[in-house]
Amino acid sequence: MLRAIRRGEVDALVVQSAEGPQLYVLQGQDAETNRFRGEMLAQVSDAVIAVDSEERIIYLNAAAERLYGFAASGALGRALSKIHETRWLHPEGEAAAKATLDERGEWRGENVHVRHDGRELNVESGVTVLRGITGQPAGMLAVIRDVTERKQHEDKVLISEIRYRRLFETAHDGILILDPGTGKIVDANPFITEILGYPHDQLVGKQLFEVGLLEDEAASLEMVRKLKLVSQVCYENLPLEVHGGRHRVAEVVANLYEENGRPIIQCNIRDITERRRSEEHVKLLIAEVNHRAKNLLAVVQAVAHQTAKRGDPATLAQRLSDRIGGLAAGQDLLVKNKWQGVEVCDLVEAQLDHFKELIGSRVLLDGPPARLRAEAAQGIGMALHELATNAAKFGALSNGEGRVRIVWQVVADAKPAFSMSWLEDGGPKVAVAARKGFGQVVIGRMAEAAVQGTAEIIYAEQGLWWNLSAPLENVLALTRAET
Repeated sequence: MLRAIRRGEVDALVVQSAEGPQLYVLQGQDAETNRFRGEMLAQVSDAVIAVDSEERIIYLNAAAERLYGFAASGALGRALSKIHETRWLHPEGEAAAKATLDERGEWRGENVHVRHDGRELNVESGVTVLRGITGQPAGMLAVIRDVTERKQHEDKVLISEIRYRRLFETAHDGILILDPGTGKIVDANPFITEILGYPHDQLVGKQLFEVGLLEDEAASLEMVRKLKLVSQVCYENLPLEVHGGRHRVAEVVANLYEENGRPIIQCNIRDITERRRSEEHVKLLIAEVNHRAKNLLAVVQAVAHQTAKRGDPATLAQRLSDRIGGLAAGQDLLVKNKWQGVEVCDLVEAQLDHFKELIGSRVLLDGPPARLRAEAAQGIGMALHELATNAAKFGALSNGEGRVRIVWQVVADAKPAFSMSWLEDGGPKVAVAARKGFGQVVIGRMAEAAVQGTAEIIYAEQGLWWNLSAPLENVLALTRAET
């Protein structure tokens, strides 16, 4: 040590005493140079810390004092671990740094320093091995830069990028990124590749009109021109021809953004084909409901008018209520089935609801599954209601012994046809009415008009026999498979 002091290799001594470490500055021929060197290090914005071979601090500059919250007088002579603890970013980081220092004499990298008060710092460090006169390692000099704010910013950018990429990759809208200078696609998300039917590598480099989105190159250039003026362009109900010749309808919103100082165009494309179909379907349904409502009101008016021709007011009210109730039962079934038709069996059971306890015993149903069209269901339903009412008052259901058989058939030959029969037996002896009432109109002309068919009514002695027949296409609703 004395030899080093004489040669001017030592600028200062740290002496450990009962009062703590004491710093002594040595004066010599290089004192002025050393003082100037110390002033320079004091003004450096990076923290500078020197330790001896046992990792005791022998120097730290003002920046290090500020960074670690320790004054030089309290830090000199202390173990470096008292100032901060090092947390390596990777498990193998410490061993790799030591190996590099042994091999090259210096190491640069990033890690985390934990101050004595628990505060964590992200730092970049450059560590150099200090060597003595003999060339043996005598300590280390570390130049440390606090990059905590920069890391926090980078983390925010990374999180933002991950979130954007996740949205980009999983969005259920198509997204295309375009270069405003060329109008060509530079990126595309997976959803748009599915819509258009092109893989990603075949989309990149193409213009919108080349992938079926705009009419031609002029339309693509016009979109770019508008975007430079107003920053956003919207297209509604844009025809979209996808790969393979299929036609769709799209809604496109194009925006002009800046990305790292350079402009880009983002096109959000939504396939609204199904929505357009739904809208058209709703319009048709509204028109259909309006049409059916008018028809139903006309039927109600006719029923009311014909019912009012005969009978006292009390009877009129009851008969009208019953007949409208029969209409309502049919309407309920149609609405329940979304106006897609009604099963014959369901219609029969709905119109004979007052006799449901007799179904299977005195009221027998026989026929294959068959779905009636809405118009046919309305007319047949009214006829069944009228037949049931007449049977309860005068026919087979007016006593405790009579029976009714309701039979329907679907004939699939050269002239496909549908027929339905109402057969009574076991009731009172049938007598032909002296005059025809509205009930006969319902089971006759109105039933025929509903199916454009023929109704036969026979007043046989053993009971009423009614048969309705019509071309199959006028009666049954086609299923989706048949259409």
